[in-house]
Amino acid sequence: MGSLVDGILLVALVATSACVVPMYLKLKRLDRVQAEYGAAVTASGIALTQAGDAVRSFSGEGREILEALSLKIEEARALVSELEASRAALVIARGEPKA
Repeated sequence: MGSLVDGILLVALVATSACVVPMYLKLKRLDRVQAEYGAAVTASGIALTQAGDAVRSFSGEGREILEALSLKIEEARALVSELEASRAALVIARGEPKA
């Protein structure tokens, strides 16, 4: 009777081992996937930070360009006004009718 119990226990141990080994392999794979996921999340965080920095940089540069363009437009308008005044003065000096 003792050997029968030992045989049953041995079969139960083998069956348990057969169930535990695949579970162990799945847990190892889960650990690996979790590490990859963590690395992807970290890389995404870094990419988002860099994208935010780029947007802030573009915003600052755009503001500077807009201010420079505004100054150039004001200079161009002043120059056009001067040219129109010079043309009008020349027309008056020549005695020509206005066109």
